[in-house]
Formats: sequence, structure tokens, C-alpha cells
Amino acid sequence: MARPLRFRVVPQEEGMMLGHLVARRMRGTPLEAAKALIRAGAVYMGHLRVRVPTARVAAGERITVYPEAAEAEELDIAELRFVHREDLFVVLDKPAGVPVASTRESSRGTLAEALRRRLEADGVVRPYVGVVHRLDRGAAGLVLFTTRSVANASLHHLFANHAIDRRYRVLVHGEPAASPGEQFDCDLPLLELHSGNSKAAPGNPHARAAVTHFRRLRARTPIAGTTLLEAVLETGRHHQIRVHAAALGHPVVGDRRYGGAHANDGEGERDDADGSDRHDAALHLLARELQFEHPLASSADMPAPADSPVRPDPRVGLQRRRPTRARSVTVTDDARSVVVGGGARSWPRTQRR
Repeated sequence: MARPLRFRVVPQEEGMMLGHLVARRMRGTPLEAAKALIRAGAVYMGHLRVRVPTARVAAGERITVYPEAAEAEELDIAELRFVHREDLFVVLDKPAGVPVASTRESSRGTLAEALRRRLEADGVVRPYVGVVHRLDRGAAGLVLFTTRSVANASLHHLFANHAIDRRYRVLVHGEPAASPGEQFDCDLPLLELHSGNSKAAPGNPHARAAVTHFRRLRARTPIAGTTLLEAVLETGRHHQIRVHAAALGHPVVGDRRYGGAHANDGEGERDDADGSDRHDAALHLLARELQFEHPLASSADMPAPADSPVRPDPRVGLQRRRPTRARSVTVTDDARSVVVGGGARSWPRTQRR
């Protein structure tokens, strides 16, 4: 990973355009390449990310450049997989190795940026993309975005109050003592470190409560010495499933941050400033199901099931529950009960019972 370039604007550079300044300070960098870095979100003036190459700089201003952004490739918008899509929000199937949103180093190559370009290609003028939650770079599966700001408050409130049911498939090292189908829990409080990692910290007054419900699944696994689990989050702390699994002695397969020689205390180096894992592209963690109250559940504008813009998929069905007080949407990769769409690719599926 290339080290960031940090410098202060000297008096002789007062009033220069940012693009020319970056090209000047990064010796051997063509002007157009410097401008491309700025547009990719790799340049900061102070603590502010600036994407306009023609911005003027002031003497004494601190500039930070992340050269590695030049290596980030944009996602092919034709390959975006919409699991569910309607006017207020969409659910995408995130491939492993792709960050959900901008990292400190770059905004290029993210799922959010690709969605914005896809909406533009679909004819949406000045498309809005709101990041509701995140999924680790190395993980795969369902990610929810708002496409109209009116849905933000409702969905962010649901996440903040742990009112969205999130279910994951996790391949872990070893064999938990639980029998197939049996649930076991981890309620170790978690402490987020300055490094971007988290660690189990019972007794630490600064640690936050965290509860993960695991269930051993009746399924064959593709790797010897591993077990497939379902994980349900009662809380949503940073790297919660990964830290809890490691704390139980069964780290997630492919987890180089918390797995190590099968476990560590979370003190290792972070890979990215946003806490994502650049090298964990093979992290065996799949966000398989989201269930939440529709943002218009109490509104007369709630679309009827027949109005859904989701195209039929021969593998799945589309339904909506109609509870007494509210309507809910469930997105999953298995055609059971209330279903919308499909799940992430290349993952060992459980045997149907």
C-alpha cells in the first residue's frame, strides 16, 4: 500500500489550482493523472475531501494525497445485481472484495459509486444514493441503499434501534460443541480501537453491549475442518460477528484480521482506514437476509405488491406481508415465506429441510 503524501502549501503556491499543485508535488505525475486522483476522492484539503481539480489553495493549508486511489478500478455497472428495487430503496448483492462506500483513500470502485452511475445510466437525473449500513469489504451479500432521501430517517432509525432483522451465513474454523440445529450465543461487550479493529472487552467501562445468536446448520462445507453457522445480530457493532466467532474459538474462514492462527485479540494492523479488509477477499461471511418495516408502512402511498418493479426470477418469489399495523419487506436468498430476490454468489448453501 502506497504511503499518503502530506504537505503544506507554501506562500509561493498560494492561489494555485489543486490539480496543478498535486502534479507539482508528486514528481513525475502528469497533470491529467493528478486531476484523476482528485476526482477519485484521493485528495484532502485539511479534513475535507475535494474532488474539484480547479479548487484554489491557500498558503499554510494542509494537503493529503492517497496515491493508491489511482489503482482502484470502477465496477462495471452492468454487473450490479439488484435483489430488490423500488422507488425509495434498493437492495444489492455485494461481491466479496468490494467496499460498500468511500474509504478514506478513494471513492472509486465502491458499490455506492457504481449504483450512482447505474441510476444515471437508467435515466435518473442527479441520482441520490444513501448508505444505510455497511458490510465488510471481504464479506458478500445483501446491502441496502436509499435512492430517495425521504427514506433515510425511517431506515436509519430502524438500524439505530436494532429493528432490522439481519441474518448471515458464516463458515468458521473448527466444530462448535452445539449439535446441528442448536443455537448458542455470544454476549461479550466489544470495544472499538483507534486502529479500526474491535476486541472483546468484558469489564471495560467503554465497551458496548453486543449480542450475536449463532446456530449450527445441517450442511456440508466445502473446506475440511469447518462448520457452517447462521448468525443473527441483536446489536450491530463494528466487526461483531467476526470478533464474537473468534472469541468463541471459531474464527471466520478467511479472516486475516481476527483469525490469524485461528484467533487473536484484535490488536493487529488494520488494512483500510474505514475498517475494511483489503486482503480478506475470501472472507466466508454472507449477509443472507434482511427484514425490515417498509419506509411507507404507515402511509397511503405504500405500493401494492403488484406494483413492485422487481422482475420475476425463476428461483424466487415476491410477496409482502400485511400485518395489522405495518407492512414488512424481507429480502433473502432462499425462496421461503416472504421473499424478494436472491443472495450472493459462490456460497455453500444449506441443505433444505
